Amino acid sequence: IRSLRPPGESSPPAVLSHLAVGPEGQVVAQTAVGQRACLKDRFALHLYSVNGKHLSSIPLDEEVTAMCLTEEFVVLGTMQCGLEIRDLQSLRAAMPPVPMRVPVHSVSVTKEKSHILVGLEDGKLIVVGAGQPAEVS
Repeated sequence: IRSLRPPGESSPPAVLSHLAVGPEGQVVAQTAVGQRACLKDRFALHLYSVNGKHLSSIPLDEEVTAMCLTEEFVVLGTMQCGLEIRDLQSLRAAMPPVPMRVPVHSVSVTKEKSHILVGLEDGKLIVVGAGQPAEVS
């Protein structure tokens, strides 16, 4: 049994708000600290190995509402109406965020990794091409 502990000390303590497991056992978790904390310092994304070893962290400007992992990427949907694709190893943005106009409720990547399915809070399903423009039909 392993425990995942976010790095550093915070008061009040960080709360684990989202967690996803990748195909090779990587674990990505979002933490939130207090309601009154500065928005820039309030949310963070953490990467752990399959054995629970902390590998990296990055602060987030937005609250994550949906998360999906592939072999290479972390796909995030946010309360602030954004779709983000981040590198799984560094957690850095792999491309600029895609605006959705409505908060994201769920994200999923197709088996072929050619499209991202984005469920929005208003009930709509948006299909986003995940390849280079010449590859997406």
